[in-house]
Amino acid sequence: MNNPQDYKSETLAETENFLVWRADEPDGETVYYLQLGRATLNFFAEEWDELLAAIPELTGSKPNDDGMYAASFDNVDIWMDKEDWAEFLHLLQDLGR
Repeated sequence: MNNPQDYKSETLAETENFLVWRADEPDGETVYYLQLGRATLNFFAEEWDELLAAIPELTGSKPNDDGMYAASFDNVDIWMDKEDWAEFLHLLQDLGR
């Protein structure tokens, strides 16, 4: 287990329920964390770049017949209602600033 001093972290964007931060791990790897409520997704740099490139597509997403929005991240699918989706998009927009 790593000590907190073993890596440097930085908050990149934050909303009421969601958070994005970056950690420079002791082995030199940079890992990005996307915390969505109680779930946290981890991204290596290449995967993070793919997420950032997908922001325009995510912004244009439409809900399914049940009013749920979906996003897929490397073997993980997330579903959100309209309110959470709006907060998620706000978080992504903050990353671009």
